[in-house]
Amino acid sequence: MFRGRFLHTIDSKGRISIPSKFRDIILEFYGGRLILTNDLVDKCIAVYTPKGWEELEAKVQKGPSMNEDVKAFIRLVFSSAEDCTIDTQGRILIPPRLRDYASLIKEVMVTGSPNNKFELWNPGIWEETVSAVDPRTVAKKIAELGI
Repeated sequence: MFRGRFLHTIDSKGRISIPSKFRDIILEFYGGRLILTNDLVDKCIAVYTPKGWEELEAKVQKGPSMNEDVKAFIRLVFSSAEDCTIDTQGRILIPPRLRDYASLIKEVMVTGSPNNKFELWNPGIWEETVSAVDPRTVAKKIAELGI
């Protein structure tokens, strides 16, 4: 659903502009509403559409509620979640706690992702993460998964 990567600046209040390609979809289909939370694997912020968040909730609710990993996931991801709305100038406010988690200071790399979400990265951490990946290895593993 969301494609591409875009470099944006954080203003003094912690707001960033949502790329227009993303913003148009969010405003048309979701009334400008989003849910932000920390990503457990990478030091970035996962930004879900309401539909994407509902899909995540449904998957979690199907999991065994007494499983320690499921409980930990719920505690870490759901307790960090913040609702936000795109303002009239096309911006969202990133809460300080999430900005600190993802080391977002002056610039933010907004990266597309499927599954009704996108991500917000510190550009340096994004570059380190992407450059550490061997594309050939990824291609082979993805092929093994049938993708």
